Amino acid sequence: MDVGPDAGERGGRVLYSGDPDGLREIAESRTARYLFDEIPALGSRGREPSGWLELQGIHRHNLHGVDARIPLGVLTAVTGISGSGKSSLVAQALPELVLLHLGHEPEDDAADSGAIEGPTVIEVTGGHLAGDVDAVQRLVQVDQKPIGCTPRSNLATYTGLFDHVRKLFAATPDARRRRYDAGRFSFNVAKGRCETCEGEGFVSVELLFMPSVYAPCPTCHGARYDEATLKVRWNGRNIAEVLQMTVDEAREFFAGEDAVARPLQLLREIGLGYLRLGQPATELSGGEAQRIKLATELQRSQRGRSLYVLDEPTTGLHAWDADRLLVQLQRLVDAGNTVVMIEHDMRAVAQADWVIDVGPGAGDAGGSIVAAGAPQQVARAPSSRTAPFLAQELARAASGVPDRRS
Repeated sequence: MDVGPDAGERGGRVLYSGDPDGLREIAESRTARYLFDEIPALGSRGREPSGWLELQGIHRHNLHGVDARIPLGVLTAVTGISGSGKSSLVAQALPELVLLHLGHEPEDDAADSGAIEGPTVIEVTGGHLAGDVDAVQRLVQVDQKPIGCTPRSNLATYTGLFDHVRKLFAATPDARRRRYDAGRFSFNVAKGRCETCEGEGFVSVELLFMPSVYAPCPTCHGARYDEATLKVRWNGRNIAEVLQMTVDEAREFFAGEDAVARPLQLLREIGLGYLRLGQPATELSGGEAQRIKLATELQRSQRGRSLYVLDEPTTGLHAWDADRLLVQLQRLVDAGNTVVMIEHDMRAVAQADWVIDVGPGAGDAGGSIVAAGAPQQVARAPSSRTAPFLAQELARAASGVPDRRS
């Protein structure tokens, strides 16, 4: 059963339901084009490393004295079967040692999240970081954790574009006449929000002998703002109507305002054009949260020399979305940064410049570097369980099937 054709309001239709072969005839289906190999992976760019980070004598979980070299200035995919030691090496040991080098104490995720109560034992990575360590000036871990724990955090506030939107409203003649500043247009500040729901947009309704339920605010009807604030308009829209816009709609609406249009364009390019600006963070999937974080990073002035670590970034994404994600990761590398991703999707691995395969098995049967090199080299490694699957993907990429994404 294929649902689509696109996301958000442009989706929501069952395009096809039946045996897999019949999907081939559905012209609207994005899934069909990937399922029947109409869109091969773009392939590796074959960049050369600008330097190397060396992990020496790493001890953590099933890693016992492991040495690994991480190339700088390229896109690296770390592969291996589940439980082989990929996360221990790349999501734990590498960031911890880099943070220590940068003068920061590593954080314990379990303790911070509240998942463990009482005294906790923080496992410390054994080993050393060597090589071109001074070539890394910043570490960024882009994961699928939520971007906020309350409905007050949303796409617009997390990316920072809402600050610019509020300034535009505060600069209107109507707002100046009323002496409204940018804070007036924040639903987190008392002076402009609806006082009945305190800017939440909904209220809790207590039910006898049953759990409480939430209903739209009877005063603002979900708008979040008081009546006076909603009277101020920018290009014909009030602040609540702007928050109801999708990224695609807002990109057209703010076309002449670079400070707002640029982050919106990045969100569109990464496949999030269907999300509403005011969509609560609690309603976002892990994949959406991760791409919002990445788009926020892409807004920064890229000076290079940053290390980006991603743990299975394509998890939960359609192949079309994964391809768009890889385009943005390649942009980070083009700007002089280093991207290291743990990945199971061979389509994504085939687009890396360098592959590190961990294994060969899981648990005590893993924890070793089985192969390292360009994707074509790792695909020929005799002891790698990843190799035959990567070789199959590389063969598809080299089959000469035209890329018809345009």
